[in-house]
Amino acid sequence: MRIIRSISRATVLAGLLALTLATSVFAHECYNASASAQGNLSKAEHSQTWVLAVDVRELIATGSSGFSTGPVLNACQQAAFLSVYAQSGLPLVFTTGARQAVGQGGVIAENNPNMATTLGGNNKGIDHFGVAGGAIFDAVSAAYGAAFGASC
Repeated sequence: MRIIRSISRATVLAGLLALTLATSVFAHECYNASASAQGNLSKAEHSQTWVLAVDVRELIATGSSGFSTGPVLNACQQAAFLSVYAQSGLPLVFTTGARQAVGQGGVIAENNPNMATTLGGNNKGIDHFGVAGGAIFDAVSAAYGAAFGASC
């Protein structure tokens, strides 16, 4: 029963985080999947173009980061979460462009033929939240499941 409750809770929380990242706020937004956590944090702090969307480490440690909120995990749960999340290859820190170039119809990505393929969410270079939302959901869901299932 405890494991079912943990998996349920993990799925709900992962869904909330994924929705936060992939909702209309970020529907036309991209992030640099290849940048380091420090690089993304530095961009968010020193750039007028990039905004912190979420620092996964801060989110699980404090319950809040960027545009996201979630439960506070203890040190053991954080280790379990990060171990599983690392397997996804997704960034620990997501920044999104606040002042990107405006393309046809106010967007650039949707006019790029790569968006119809997996290249818009292949975890290399610039990715699109709308394309990568499923992978983000899966990674966060699995990581929260591991955190809540850890025998801490």
